[in-house]
Amino acid sequence: MENLKTFEDLISIDKIYLTNLLFGNGFSINFGTKFMYSNLFEEAKELFLKEDIDLFENLNTTNFEYVLRILGISSNTNRIFNIEYNPIENSYQRIKDALIETVRKVHPEPNELTFEQDNDLKATFRLFQEKVFTTNYDLLAYWALNKVNGVRKVADGFGYDKDSEMIIFGAGPGVTPKDNPIRLYHLHGSLHLYMNKGEIIKITIKRNPVGRTDLPLLQTITETYESGYFPLYISEGTWKQKLNNILNNKYLSFCYSALTTASKGLTIYGQSLDKDSDKHIIDAIKHSSVQKIAYGIYDVDNHEKIIREVRENFEGSSIELAFFNARYFFESLRNIEMEEAFK
Repeated sequence: MENLKTFEDLISIDKIYLTNLLFGNGFSINFGTKFMYSNLFEEAKELFLKEDIDLFENLNTTNFEYVLRILGISSNTNRIFNIEYNPIENSYQRIKDALIETVRKVHPEPNELTFEQDNDLKATFRLFQEKVFTTNYDLLAYWALNKVNGVRKVADGFGYDKDSEMIIFGAGPGVTPKDNPIRLYHLHGSLHLYMNKGEIIKITIKRNPVGRTDLPLLQTITETYESGYFPLYISEGTWKQKLNNILNNKYLSFCYSALTTASKGLTIYGQSLDKDSDKHIIDAIKHSSVQKIAYGIYDVDNHEKIIREVRENFEGSSIELAFFNARYFFESLRNIEMEEAFK
């Protein structure tokens, strides 16, 4: 039997694991049970009629933005040709309302985090040195980025665009390597990102299509959806579907490319790396220059089986694998940060 170390134990042996972080839904669940939903579509389905569900199934997707775009085009086409389109518009409104209601239902507000959770979130982004990747589309990583912005430089690829007065991917001067920034990559998109005329735009409290600066971020986001701009995120089940969507979007492909060029160490927490749904992530890591991986295991009773599966995923690569008990991950981060402070 292979004994599981704590993450703190691994760092005492080699700090290379603090280079990069990849986290999935297990990370978010630590900050609240509301994050335990499987995906937005499954949560929203109870608000649909049968024809709405049939539409998603026939289009072979669970992506709201795609379905709403199809309905919008269909409605406009029928209007031009004087064809009855009320059922299409009703479905559009139902699906849009379901998206907004579900985001409000499943996503906590920042003030719902405890003091300790707030510190854990900040510590995550203070300690890791180069890149943070997430497959989650919730707002936790965005909050964390804002929280550490005054402590160290942060970068997510977005900047201020003078023409539109919005925060757009690829705009602005960005940061330089000498600034030692922490770089954030939303591999599967996020609730605060949307597309408009080919541009990827970030919703902020001060810059948004709603035109208001006095609302909490989550309300600003849902009102953005209300005005007809829908989130950029990937929820398709198979890795091939996910990869296809990633490669056809300039922001998501930028994030994926950043994973393929990661180097040194990578810590993986709360990310299952399932072969059916996450093979594109596994392949990106195998093609990167990552030398060592620290993989967190939460289901410690089945750790031998999980270790075997993770080793199989990285067969044929030269990456060294180490494993740690994910149940003590944030406790380890606190201890590591305390040690750093007293050096």
